[in-house]
Amino acid sequence: MPPLAPTPTPAALGDGGNGLTIAGWILAGIGGLLLAAGIALVVVHLTQRNSDGYYTSSAIPVAAPGYAVTSKALHIGDFPSGASDVVGRVRVTASSNSGRTLFVGIAPQGAVNGYLAGVARSDVNDVNDNRVTSYTSHAGGAPTAIPARQSFWESANTGSGQVSVTWKVQGGNWTIVLMNANGTRDVSAAVIVGAKTNLVLWVGLGFLLVGLIAGGAGGAMVWSNSRPRRARSV
Repeated sequence: MPPLAPTPTPAALGDGGNGLTIAGWILAGIGGLLLAAGIALVVVHLTQRNSDGYYTSSAIPVAAPGYAVTSKALHIGDFPSGASDVVGRVRVTASSNSGRTLFVGIAPQGAVNGYLAGVARSDVNDVNDNRVTSYTSHAGGAPTAIPARQSFWESANTGSGQVSVTWKVQGGNWTIVLMNANGTRDVSAAVIVGAKTNLVLWVGLGFLLVGLIAGGAGGAMVWSNSRPRRARSV
């Protein structure tokens, strides 16, 4: 009687399962990273704002021999309806270093360029370690009128001591302007910029949600492929 041919060995069932297990671990790892990032952002939102709900910079000294100090243009795209409430507000606070009365204003870039055309001023280029490291200087003369008399300011304030302006962020090109209130030269102040926004919170909550979904799906894949499987009867 001829020897029986060996029974064909069925293809290993574990190869596909091993691949799914690895994919599950990777997905669970990504979920864990997203959860950690989400928790960190929520903690930042809850702990890093001042009593008014603003994230604030340290005081940054600014000084210029001309008649105005201006920020870089703030290029802000148009927001979907209702999104501006999430993006929030900007607050600029300035304290004079010379005891002079200050003017602080925020306005469209085009209007500011028109008002300060031909005026000696300095544009802030770079800020590092809470100090201005680079200005662009523009030669010129004095402004033709004091800043408070202009009608184009979106938000503006004049005062001695600490002067603040608050602006609800909206799309467009904007510039922050610091001047002596009487339009004289030699502007010097310490400036604090703050932002009041729920964006950090919403991004953190989004990371938490996606992390939970990814971690749960990855854990389910690992668990389902780690269960023992019964061999099929022949």
